[in-house]
Amino acid sequence: MNFSIDKVIYSYLFVCCVLLIYNIIYIAYSKREKKKYNKKVNGWKKEIRTQLHNLNLGRAIEENHKKLLNKRLNNVNELIFYVRALDSLRDTGLKLEKYIQENYLVIQELAYKYARKESMSRAFFAYFIFKNPPQKDRDYSPLMEILISYMDNSTVYCRENVLNALYALGNSQAIENSLQIMNDRQWFHHRKLLSDGLLTFAGDKYDLAERLWSYFKKWDDNIMVSVIQFITAYSSNFKTRFFSVLQSEDISIEIKLAIMRYYRRYVYKPVEPLLIAYLNDEKEVDENIKIVAAAILDKYPSKETIDTLKKALHHRNWYLRYNAALSLVNLKVDIEKLQDVLEGKDRYAKEILSYMIEQRKVEEEQ
Repeated sequence: MNFSIDKVIYSYLFVCCVLLIYNIIYIAYSKREKKKYNKKVNGWKKEIRTQLHNLNLGRAIEENHKKLLNKRLNNVNELIFYVRALDSLRDTGLKLEKYIQENYLVIQELAYKYARKESMSRAFFAYFIFKNPPQKDRDYSPLMEILISYMDNSTVYCRENVLNALYALGNSQAIENSLQIMNDRQWFHHRKLLSDGLLTFAGDKYDLAERLWSYFKKWDDNIMVSVIQFITAYSSNFKTRFFSVLQSEDISIEIKLAIMRYYRRYVYKPVEPLLIAYLNDEKEVDENIKIVAAAILDKYPSKETIDTLKKALHHRNWYLRYNAALSLVNLKVDIEKLQDVLEGKDRYAKEILSYMIEQRKVEEEQ
């Protein structure tokens, strides 16, 4: 028995020693790698500063520097050091746009080289373009065409980086082409990623909105919902067009909900009767449509709106009751007009409405 305990203790000590040695080696290795990393980054910073000095003096970037970029940045690890150097210099307040633009042809040539590499390397090069878009103007360019080609045989991560790079370059045609390819190939891309990305577009957002909406009946609903969310953020010019679509019977619930939310941001009185009709329909209308309609009606004050929202307080769906109560409070309906609910027999309607009224009082007192 004692022998077994001794063996366990010695084994434990041996494992501890091995872990200690491993940690010492790892710490030493990490310090060496960090030193190597800093040396590489600082080397690039020195190179870039020299070229920035030349540009400030009205000179061109040295050809040797362009050759160095072409040769060394073909290695993705070297590109990582270079990107970090650019980020570091930008953090100090230096303007790098002219430097990046002057290296446009080198960057384009590198883009061709990375097109032959694996998906992860292509993804990082697209990230480099996203962080450092080399464009004098927003014209469609070979660089955009190359980036779009990166989408073939790639991962979602790579496609997202390519899209971010194209948003930064700010050309509507490039975004149109990339989304057309995604639709044709039936590549799934989360609509939140698409809508958030479109919001960062650096070019003419109104032109982009018009271009993308022209594909309403051609593109997948997942893409079009993102397009509608993008339009909602930037353009009030789609009120009549969206209203026509909203009245159509052959659109998906996702499209309908996205268009309905548009009318909370941009008030359009002709849509009010339709929203009220959605809430009053007892059977055919999907409950999600009713829930969103209740939230939107706080922008459409009228007696019929108030009566409809009060009726919705008695619905079995909690989310619908919640939105109806919130809209009534947002409409600042006189408490006297709500007494029939507050003194009524429906406990759930009374509770949600009382809660919303108290919440609004607390917010106003703060």
